Amino acid sequence: MMEEYRQQPVQSTGMKVGLVVGFIVGWLGICLLLTKTSAFFREGGWGMWPIMGAFLVFLVITIERVRYLFFYVKDDRAEFVAEVQKHLMRGDVNGAVTTCRNSEQPLATIVGAGLQNLHKTDEEIQEAVDEVSLSELPRIEVRTGYLAMIGNIATLLGLLGTIVGLITSFAGVSLENANDPHVQQRAMSYRDLVPDCRTLEGKGLVNCIKQNKATILARGISEAMHCTAFGLLVGIMALLAFSVLNGRTQNLLDSLNDSVVNVMNLAVLHRKAMNLG
Repeated sequence: MMEEYRQQPVQSTGMKVGLVVGFIVGWLGICLLLTKTSAFFREGGWGMWPIMGAFLVFLVITIERVRYLFFYVKDDRAEFVAEVQKHLMRGDVNGAVTTCRNSEQPLATIVGAGLQNLHKTDEEIQEAVDEVSLSELPRIEVRTGYLAMIGNIATLLGLLGTIVGLITSFAGVSLENANDPHVQQRAMSYRDLVPDCRTLEGKGLVNCIKQNKATILARGISEAMHCTAFGLLVGIMALLAFSVLNGRTQNLLDSLNDSVVNVMNLAVLHRKAMNLG
């Protein structure tokens, strides 16, 4: 009966937790690898890490949606509708239902649910179609909208990295009083930015940093620009993917709704001449 057309894959909590843990481990591993092997990633500082996380989420969602929307959901609507209509015009409801059962496409699932209830009233047929549609149509739309959000988040993360990089660089060039213990402590965070200062401490470190303000400023601005570039790159790719996949989603929904209406109208109008046994 109608329950045969409900396809609701169940994912246990343990499976979801495992996927999340696996994603986090993969993200950390990729970031550590790029920090060692890529000068572009390394020079972007800590801000590159969350942007990389956004990029990986974008990549996973895009691959899954492309696989589903372009390869799983087949664009054979006309052929399927013609086959079902052929059975209905001959009064062969069972043949039409069998055609729906032989396909795992959302259109076949929804139409099959309606045909299974063709012996009932118009209201009950519509309820059966609507009930199955509520479980099938979201599978077409799911997760696509996240790509637009990821595009905005990646851009904002790039901006955040830019601001932090500029704050770091200007704070470094503001170090003046070499005798102040607080200034000496702050200078420790800038020691690795200047190769000549890496082995120094205390007053000597502050004086060294004061002599290399241009280097610190350049490194800070470079870090800021790397974050901006990476964030914009991920944001642009995510928004482009969203545009393409959202267009595909809307086309599928429109064609699916149109086909369901056409088939069910034909079935309801001619059901008196059909064998509903």
